Amino acid sequence: MKYLKKIIAVALAAGMIISNAPVAGSAANQNSRASKRNHNWYDKCADDIDENYTYEGSDLGIEATEYYTTFKIWAPSATDIKVNIYRKGVNDDDESSKVGSYTLEKMFTNGNRDAWTGVWTIQLVGGDLRGFYYNYTISTTDITGAHDTTYQVADPYSIAVSADGKRSYITDPDMVSPDGWENDKHIYVDTAKANNVYKVSIKDFSTDTSSGTTSNGKYSAFTEKGATVNNAGELSSGIDYLKELGVTTVQLAPFSDYASDDEYVVANFNAPEPDYASDASNSEAIIKECKAMIQALHNAGISVVMEMPYTHTVTPTESVFEKVVPGYYYRHNTNGTYYTTTDYDNECATERAMYRKYVENSMKYWAEVYHIDGFSIDLVDCFDTKGYYARLDKWLDEVKENVAKTDSRLVIWGDNYTKADRQNKTSIYDNIISSINGSTYGARNEKAIKMYKQQAAMKYATPGILYMDAGEEMCSSVEGTTQQDKSVLEWQKCIDYTDVVSYYRGLMDIRKAFSPLADSQNISNNKEAYVLTNTTEGEWSTMAVLNNDTADDKEIAIPASRGSSDWVIIADGKSAGLVSLGEVSGSTVNVPAYTTMILVDKESSLQVSVPEEKGRVIIDYLRTDGYGNSSFETPLRESITLYGTVGTGFVVPQNLNISSYYDLINAEYGKKGVFETGTIRLRYYYSAKYKPDDLVDGIVNDGHYCEEVRFKVTDPAYTEVRVDNKKLTPDSNGYYTVSYADKEQTIKLIDNNGCNVQLYIKVLENHIPNNNDCTKDSVCTICGKVFPAQTSHKYSDSWSKDDTYHWKVCENDGCEVTSTKTEHSGTDDGDCTTPVICECGQIVTAAKAEHTYGEWKSNGDGTHTRKCTIQGCTAEETKDCEGGEATCTKKAVCTYCNSEYGALNPSNHSGSVEWVQTEGTHQKKYECCGAEYEAAESHKWENGHCSVCGYGCEHTGGEATCTEKAVCTICKLPYGKVDANNHTGTEEYIKTSTTHEKKYTCCGKVTLVKENHKWKDGVCEICDYKCVHTGGEANCTSGAICETCGMEYTDKEPSKHTGNPEWVQTEDTHKKAYDCCGLEVSAREEHIWEAGVCKICAYHCQHTGGEATCIQKAQCAICNEEYGTYNLGVHKGLKLVEGKAATKAEEGNIEYWHCEDCDRYYIEDNGYVEIEKADTVIAKIADNNNSNGAGSNDTGAGSDDAGSNDTGAGSGDAGSNDTGAGSGDAGSSGTGAGSGDVGSNDTGADSGSAGVNDTATEVKETPDTADNNSIFVWLLMLSVGGMTVCMAISSKKRRTNR
Repeated sequence: MKYLKKIIAVALAAGMIISNAPVAGSAANQNSRASKRNHNWYDKCADDIDENYTYEGSDLGIEATEYYTTFKIWAPSATDIKVNIYRKGVNDDDESSKVGSYTLEKMFTNGNRDAWTGVWTIQLVGGDLRGFYYNYTISTTDITGAHDTTYQVADPYSIAVSADGKRSYITDPDMVSPDGWENDKHIYVDTAKANNVYKVSIKDFSTDTSSGTTSNGKYSAFTEKGATVNNAGELSSGIDYLKELGVTTVQLAPFSDYASDDEYVVANFNAPEPDYASDASNSEAIIKECKAMIQALHNAGISVVMEMPYTHTVTPTESVFEKVVPGYYYRHNTNGTYYTTTDYDNECATERAMYRKYVENSMKYWAEVYHIDGFSIDLVDCFDTKGYYARLDKWLDEVKENVAKTDSRLVIWGDNYTKADRQNKTSIYDNIISSINGSTYGARNEKAIKMYKQQAAMKYATPGILYMDAGEEMCSSVEGTTQQDKSVLEWQKCIDYTDVVSYYRGLMDIRKAFSPLADSQNISNNKEAYVLTNTTEGEWSTMAVLNNDTADDKEIAIPASRGSSDWVIIADGKSAGLVSLGEVSGSTVNVPAYTTMILVDKESSLQVSVPEEKGRVIIDYLRTDGYGNSSFETPLRESITLYGTVGTGFVVPQNLNISSYYDLINAEYGKKGVFETGTIRLRYYYSAKYKPDDLVDGIVNDGHYCEEVRFKVTDPAYTEVRVDNKKLTPDSNGYYTVSYADKEQTIKLIDNNGCNVQLYIKVLENHIPNNNDCTKDSVCTICGKVFPAQTSHKYSDSWSKDDTYHWKVCENDGCEVTSTKTEHSGTDDGDCTTPVICECGQIVTAAKAEHTYGEWKSNGDGTHTRKCTIQGCTAEETKDCEGGEATCTKKAVCTYCNSEYGALNPSNHSGSVEWVQTEGTHQKKYECCGAEYEAAESHKWENGHCSVCGYGCEHTGGEATCTEKAVCTICKLPYGKVDANNHTGTEEYIKTSTTHEKKYTCCGKVTLVKENHKWKDGVCEICDYKCVHTGGEANCTSGAICETCGMEYTDKEPSKHTGNPEWVQTEDTHKKAYDCCGLEVSAREEHIWEAGVCKICAYHCQHTGGEATCIQKAQCAICNEEYGTYNLGVHKGLKLVEGKAATKAEEGNIEYWHCEDCDRYYIEDNGYVEIEKADTVIAKIADNNNSNGAGSNDTGAGSDDAGSNDTGAGSGDAGSNDTGAGSGDAGSSGTGAGSGDVGSNDTGADSGSAGVNDTATEVKETPDTADNNSIFVWLLMLSVGGMTVCMAISSKKRRTNR
C-alpha cells in the first residue's frame, strides 16, 4: 500500500506540473468560573479515548518540503479520511481547482497494528505541493459511536488558511519570512520590572483615518515608522507612539483566523487572520506580514503577548474540532447539548488530554515560528474544572509546566471578560463625566481630567502587572459609538488630550524606574497613603503614594518609613515623570483636591541619574489686569504640563474651554514645537472684558468688611466658589458667607472648565470705632456703624490674657477699656494629665495630652492593668481583657496583653466541615476539633463515586475476564481493564473448506492465525477437518483429484487419455503407445535402418561397437553404419623395416615401422610417434670427388637425391625445405612439383598428398561461398583446427612419455 501511495503521489505531482503552477504567494480568580458538572456519558467516552488513543507526538498537521508532503490528523472516531488537494483557496462549489483526493491510512506504533493512537497519515512524494490548498473529507461517528456523518473540513492543525478559512494552506512557515527575520529575537516580558501592558486589537490600532498610517487596520500598520497624527508631522502615531509612550508589552487581541467580526470567536487557532493582511487571498503574504508586525514591535523593544480564547471557539456546528472528532473537544450536558458557564455557546473541554496537548503545541508553535513572547487566555477560569467533592483540577498549571519545558520565559496569564463585558464596554473617562454630571461625553472637562489623572496615578503606583486598554491615555470615550467602533483608537484625541497622554507617559517612566512596582503586594486596606521600599541598586530607596480623591485639599500623613523626612515630588496631578517637581519636608503633606501625589526620598533621588532625553513644556494661562489693582499676572486656570522625549514634537491642546469673560490678547512661543532638554515655558495672556463686580452681588473687588460679609454669584456659569482655595458652600438662598481673616482674602469664581475670576476683599474681626471708650459716643471708621455712649462698661464673662496676666475687656462695640491685670496662678493636683490652670483658663503648667502608659499586663483573672510611666504619676487603669475569639480548640487571646482568657467556645469552629471518608462510609466532621457534623452513613454509589460526598471508590475485588472488567465488590462498578488472558470460554477451530483458525469462544481472541488446511489423505492434520471432495476429472492414469485437498478420490477412467500416441523406442526396437498411460497402439518390432536412421520411427541410432583403424571408421554393431572418426592409433598394416647402413654408393635407413594401410612411418611399433620417410634415410657416405650428387645447399640436376635445403631436379627425394621437381617426395616446408608427397607446410603441385596446413594445387578446389565478409568465420575455424592438431600431438606425446 505504501508504494501505491507513492506511485499515486508521483502521478499527482506530474499532473500538477503539466496542468498548472501553484498559486503565488492576569488577574483572574481561578475558582470563580471553573466548570463543575456531573460526569456524564460523553465524559466517559472521552475518558476512554484519552486512555486508549492519546498521541504523544507533536507533528500533527503537515510537513511540506520540495520533495514530499506529509499529512497527519488525529481522528480516533473516524472510519475513513481523504485529503483533497486544490490549486486555489477559493471555495469553488464545482471544485474546478481540485487536483485530486487521496486516502489516508492509520498510523500504527512501530508497525504494531494493535497499537493505534488515533492518527491517520499519508505522504505524497515526487512533487512540491507548497502553495496548494487542502481540506479533509472525514467519515466519522461521534465519540459515543453514534451518528455516522461525513464532513468536509479544514485541518484543525492548519498553519495558514484561505481567505474564508475553509481550506488549509500547504507551506513551510519557516521559509516564509520578512527580510531580517533570522535576526529577530524574543523580547520576553521581564517580570522583575514593572510592566505596562497595552491591550489593543490589530484593526482598532490603525482603522481611524487620523492614525497617519497607510495600512489601516492591517498587520503592516505596526511596521510603519515616522507616522504622525493626521499626517501633520507633529505628534507621533503608530509604533513610534507606543515606543515613546513607554509601553513595554503589547497584548494583541486574538489574531488567529476568526469567524465573522468577533476576534474572540476563533475558527483556526494556529493560522493568522487573513483579513489583517494586504491581500487576504495570498496566504504567504499573510504569514510574512504577521511576522513583520511582530518583528517591528521587537525592534522597538516591546514584548508581544497574544490573546488566545482557548476556552471557547466558533459555534461547535461550524468548528473544525467538532467535525474531526465529534463530541470530544467540547463539554456537554447530560442531554447532549453543549455546556457553558459564559455567554458564548460552548466551552472547550480542557480536561481532555488531546485538547490540552493541542493548546500546548499551539503555544509552542506561535512562540517558535512567530516569536510570540506570551499568551493571555480569554475566560481563563473556564480552563480549570471542579471535580468531585469540590476538588479543583488545575489543567492550566499542567499546560504552563509543559510549555515551560520548551521555553520557561514565556508568560501565560488571562482574564475573565465575557462577550457582554466587551459589548457593553465603557470608558473610565465616560464614567467620571457621568459621576459629576459633566458636559457631553467625549468633550474636554477639566474637572473630569483632574479626577482622571488622580485615578491614573493611583493605578500606576499600585504594585503588580499593569494592564491598560488602548486609548485610555487619551481619555477615550465610547458613549454614542457603534459596537464596531467602541475600541477604535481615535488618534485626534492624542492632540485634544495631549497633556493627559504626557501624564501617562511620565507615570510609565516612573513604573519602569522602580522595581517594587513589579510585584503584587498588600499595600493597605486604606489607599490614602502607603510607602514602598526598595533595595535595588541604582533606584530610589523609598516611594510614598498619597491619594486625595476628595473635592478639597487634604493634609495626609506619610506612613512611617526608614526615617525619611525630606521628599522629592515626581507626580503632583499636573505633571509626572522622572524630573523633580519640587520638594516637601516633614511627615504631613498638603495634597490638592483630586490628586494622587507620588514622592521619593530625597537622599536616594540625588543618587539616581535622571535621563537627559526627557523634557517638559509648561503652558501658563494668565490674566494681565485686575481692574483697580496694579498691573499683575495671575493664573487664569491651572497650567498644563507636557512631558516627552527630547527632539519629538508637541502640540498645545486647542480644545480648552476658556471662559467667555476673557479675551486672548497674546500667545508666546506658539501652538506647537519640539521638546528640548529642561523646561520650556509657554504663556497665553488673557484680559477680562468687564469688572468682576458684575458677577456678584454683595461685595466689590478690593472691598473691606467688618466681622463677616455675605454675597451671591449672579452668573450661573460659575458653579464653584473658593476663598483662599477653600471651597464655600452656599445657603439655601444661594448666599456665600466670608468670615474674618487676618489678611486679604482672594475669592475665586470657578466655572466647569477650571477657569476662574478673582476678587479681593478684607474682612476685619471687629469694627473700628473712632473712639475706644464706650462710655463716649463713637462711629465705625470701616462700615460707619454708630455706637452711642454706654452708661457703664460691660465686662465680659471670659478673661483676656497674655502669657503673664489676665483681665476682662468691655464688650461694648469699639470699647477698649479693660479691668485690672492679674498675674496667672493655679493649684497642681498631682495628675500628669491635669494641667495647673489659672482662673482665667490660662495653663500655668501644661498637662500631658495623655498618660504615657506602659504595656498591659495580664492579671490572670481575665483582666489586665497598665501604669503611667511619667515620673510622679501614679495613674493606672485596669480593664477586662477583650478582643480575640475563642474557638473550639483555643481560648480567646486578648488584643492588648496577648494572653489567653475566658473559656473554649465549642460552637465556634476554626476549621471547615470536611468529609471523613472510608471505603464504605462517609461522615462530615470539623477538621479543627473532629466534632461530628453529621452521623456516618454508607456511600451511595453512582458510577464509582458517592453521589453524596463525591468519594471515588478505590475499586477492589472481582475478577476481570477477557470480555468483562472486574466488578468492584464495594461499589459494584466494573473497573480497570479486561484481562485478555483470563478466558471464560474455550478454544475452538473455525473451519471453512480451505482454512482454519483457532479462537476463544468468549472474546474471539485468535490463538492460531487463519491458515490453509494441511491435508493428508483428505483430512487436515491440524484441525481434523474432512474434506468434501469436489472438482477434478478421472482419466487413464488417475482418478479425479480433489481441487481442495489434492486427494485422488475416484477410480481411473482408462478410456480418457490425457496424452497422445507416441513412439516408444529402444536401441533395437520401436512400438507406439500413449504417453499418458503407456497403452500400446502397435506391437513392438525391430528398426529398419537406413543411413543410421529407422525408416519407420525416425529413431537415430546411438551407434556402438566396432573398431576404427587408421584407414577405416568403426562399424556400428546395431545398424552396421560406419560412424565416428579414424583411429590413427590402430594400424593393422604396420610392418617393420629393418635398418640398413649407408654406403658411398647408396643411402641407408634407420629401423622404422611402415603402415601399409595408411602409408605412414613410425619410430616404434606402437604406431604413436609418426616420422617422415625422409627421417628414415641415412645419407650416403661422403665422397671427396663429389661426383655423384649435390650436397647441402648444392644444386643437382641429375637423378641423385637432393639433401636438406637443396634443390633437386631429378627423380631423387626432396628433403626438408627442399624444392623437388621430379618424382621425389617433398619434405616439410618443401615445394614439390612432381608426383611425390607434400609434407607439412609444403606446396605440392600434382598428384601428391597434401599434409596438415599445406596448400595443394589441383587436388581440391576451394569452395566458392559468395560471401567475402565470412573471412573472419573461416579464420576462426582455421584457428580451432590448428588448436585441435596441437592438442592431438600433445596427447600422443603424453602417451609415449615423450
